[in-house]
Amino acid sequence: MSAEVVTLGPTVVALIDQTAASSPESLAVRGSDGTLTYSELLARSERIAARLRQIGIMPGDLVGLCLERSTSLVVGALAIFLAEGVYVAIDPKYPDERIRWMLDDSNSVAVVCDGAIAERIGTGGDRAKVILQGGGTLDDWSIPDARDVPRNLPEPLDLAYVVYTSGSTGQPKGVMVEHAGLTNLIEWHRSAFALGPNDRCTQIASPGFDAAVWEIWPTLAVGASLHVVPDALRNDPIGLRDWLVAEGITVTFLPTAVAEGIIGLPWPQHAALRFLLTGGDALTRRPPTGLGFTLVNNYGLSETAVVATSGSVDPAGEGPPTIGGAIRGVVAEVLDEQLRPVERGAIGELVIGGVAVARGYLDRPELTAERFVDGRGGKRYRTGDLVRLRPDGEFDFLGRMDDQLSIRGFRVEPAEIISAMNSHPAIRASATLAVGGSSADRQLVGYLVSSGTDHPNRDELGDFLGESLPEYLVPTRFVWLDELPLTAHGKIDREALAALDRDATDASVDEIRELPRDEPPRTPIQTAIASVLVELLGIPAIGLNENFFLLGGHSMLGAQLIVRLENLFDVEITLRYLFDHPTLAEIAVGVENQAAADAADGARTG
Repeated sequence: MSAEVVTLGPTVVALIDQTAASSPESLAVRGSDGTLTYSELLARSERIAARLRQIGIMPGDLVGLCLERSTSLVVGALAIFLAEGVYVAIDPKYPDERIRWMLDDSNSVAVVCDGAIAERIGTGGDRAKVILQGGGTLDDWSIPDARDVPRNLPEPLDLAYVVYTSGSTGQPKGVMVEHAGLTNLIEWHRSAFALGPNDRCTQIASPGFDAAVWEIWPTLAVGASLHVVPDALRNDPIGLRDWLVAEGITVTFLPTAVAEGIIGLPWPQHAALRFLLTGGDALTRRPPTGLGFTLVNNYGLSETAVVATSGSVDPAGEGPPTIGGAIRGVVAEVLDEQLRPVERGAIGELVIGGVAVARGYLDRPELTAERFVDGRGGKRYRTGDLVRLRPDGEFDFLGRMDDQLSIRGFRVEPAEIISAMNSHPAIRASATLAVGGSSADRQLVGYLVSSGTDHPNRDELGDFLGESLPEYLVPTRFVWLDELPLTAHGKIDREALAALDRDATDASVDEIRELPRDEPPRTPIQTAIASVLVELLGIPAIGLNENFFLLGGHSMLGAQLIVRLENLFDVEITLRYLFDHPTLAEIAVGVENQAAADAADGARTG
């Protein structure tokens, strides 16, 4: 299947320049740390770019970008582009050890961050730090006037950014994406969703996740406004819906689990939303009719400049939604193991070609040669995903060829988790699986073989792994085994592990979760809430002091719990309360206190 012939327009910096010149007072970015017009965004970015040049940044140098979702993040990223550098996207929520490793692995010559991050990562050798305050400002303005410094615009084949993905070798790997791939993403997005200066778009994805690239640059390239979703609402479907409506958002991206929750809510007639874009996990739900906006399912990888296929989801369609068809600039083929085309309708590996394909993995030539292969029309990327091409030109997604997992939109290599678990002195061998059906329910389970008699509990293991792994890579449950089950070929028997998890008796699960010492629910309210939690979490029992989130709960399940509590007790428990009071006992206290307060109000007004 060939892609349409595309002619790439200007790169993103030139497009933002044009908007800053033609509509300088238009809103560019709004976040918790301030609001910037296009003229302010460009001016602040140019000052920081001047600082980067002053400390020796040269064209093509890699610069770490480690900031929370904010106006500062956008200013810092644009500044690195203006300095002709390449930004390395790093989530500041990662453990300190992982942040330092990424900076070292990428050989970043500097890092743009805030004061708290600078203190966390320490000196970092000779690596310079450019420290931003709120809104992308510098605390020291003793730098050359940016207007006196000539700058060159990026060329299509220049590197734009590096984003890290989970690695099969036990360490993350950096994906190098060129400006040509980013420009193709921008131009497809603008055309596909009729994006223009009057649109209001969102930024919700982690700064270290490639979806943030898709949110930020197409929005700014067309002169639209970017609105940073408040942290407290990112996984709260009801609160997020209300915020999207109040902000007048017209186009938003939401991770699959969040999107599946939010499309089931009632929406007001006056909502401005035109498109809800989703991706990262297999979409299992279709939108109801009359939703008022179009749900678009997307598929892509960091190695293919975020999006490779896209398609609107028909509410009246049958079966799981497809992942759509190839976007402009992308060649999407279904091939066999010898990279030969299969017959239409047959199952094969999805192989992506075209301008969207990344340059390769940073300093990983062998891995690059394995996954990025030459083909007709240029370089192609072997996704490892199984698909089937339908008669309508869209693709059915059918799973993985290998044991790669998907958790909350992140592609996870089990080897990275296994390497971290095996580094614990009490663990001799380990394996991991993602269990659960939909993306909202899926959780990681770690299967462990002891190196002795010591069996650390779940909290101890979670704390240990959290020192080197981001939160989404830490299993929520652990199972101790005498030995890992193996196939006849000596490989981990994943089916046997899955069956063990499904067939575990109540007693064995209790032992794994170390529940016997916990107190059972006593009061009628505690017992009723426990019944709801057991059903939502898929566990046989829950103790008073057990943490909802440590048992596999997450924001989407929390939203379901809130609805169930409202139906049972006619109370309104917030998601923030659940985060701050996650045990069964604390949830019951919240219900009791609110019920008592409501009764007192009723007595006063009655």
